[in-house]
Amino acid sequence: YMVFACSDSRVCPSHVLDFQPGEAFVVRNIANMVPAYDKTKHCGDGAAIEYAVLHLKVQEIVVIGHSACGGIKGLMSFQLDGSSST
Repeated sequence: YMVFACSDSRVCPSHVLDFQPGEAFVVRNIANMVPAYDKTKHCGDGAAIEYAVLHLKVQEIVVIGHSACGGIKGLMSFQLDGSSST
């Protein structure tokens, strides 16, 4: 498995999903974001996906979130034009 999870220290993806050490390749970032692929930009998340799929032979990718996520709350405060509502 490959897991994208929030970097919030209150949430432990291995505990929530009952994974033992070595069972999942975990990527943590603010708001468990998985950016869209763009061949003109380099992204650590894209490199992690490539490594997990090509070298670790991961077949399943899981994206998990949690309640009261500050990252999602911050994203939701932006208007469609990119300005902040706060």
